[in-house]
Amino acid sequence: MGQNIRPVRYEPPPGVTGEIELTSLARMRARGGPREFIAPQRLDFDLLIRVEAGRAVHTVDFTGYPLAPGDLMWVRAGQVQQWGVIDAIEGPVFLFTPPAIDTGTWELIRSAGVATPNHWAAATVAGTPASTALATALATAAAAGTSLRDAALARVLAAVLLLLVMAVPEGSGRRPPTHQAFVWFRDEVEKSFRSRHKVAEYAARLGYSTRTLNRLARENTGLSAKQLVDERIVLEAKRLLAHGPDPVARIAAELGFDDSSNFSKYFHQRAGTTPAAFRDRVRPQAETG
Repeated sequence: MGQNIRPVRYEPPPGVTGEIELTSLARMRARGGPREFIAPQRLDFDLLIRVEAGRAVHTVDFTGYPLAPGDLMWVRAGQVQQWGVIDAIEGPVFLFTPPAIDTGTWELIRSAGVATPNHWAAATVAGTPASTALATALATAAAAGTSLRDAALARVLAAVLLLLVMAVPEGSGRRPPTHQAFVWFRDEVEKSFRSRHKVAEYAARLGYSTRTLNRLARENTGLSAKQLVDERIVLEAKRLLAHGPDPVARIAAELGFDDSSNFSKYFHQRAGTTPAAFRDRVRPQAETG
């Protein structure tokens, strides 16, 4: 996907050990230069930002999140993000690759809720175990880099992520999936949506009936299994249309469609506009930030 959206890979500076780096927004700006934060990016690593001063809007997958002091922002590897006025905010930032966090933690995060948030307002995390764990992670990261420090930091950061997932405002409606099979279905969609468009293909892959997948999808999201598959395909299509130069035909092929006319019809039915019209509407925003 990197040929369509500018990828950003994790390249630790000299002296940084392990796969977790604590830096700051100020140091990121100095390291990247003024043009680094203008265009939309797809990272191959995660960002966990704590805003200590200033205000800005940070966009992740077409949703803008207003950031204010005390807020936390978690952008995950693979998501498309666009910085707002990055000069307007300050605070510490953890950069870490997905393998830096153990598999068991990722499995718990995926099973903790139907969707993992990107943004936590200050009032949501203040005084919670997540806030305490984050303070511990910041102190641990500040210690001299050794293999022991790196191991401790990985465990503390994993705890931060788990506790963040638990720190959800009352009345948000967020709840754990009703059945582990829904987590498997959701993960399989994320892995295979480019090649598998039919619910029956996922049912055969997972060993469940299409009826069961539809029931679980509706129990957890209110949508059918097919709607969830379509939602993921359309999200990727929007990412590529908004942030990449490839013609519609190439995007159609990359998403598993046999020709561009079928893709255009599919996209129009689900997005309410043609691929070309969507690109024309959002491209000025993507190009100017």
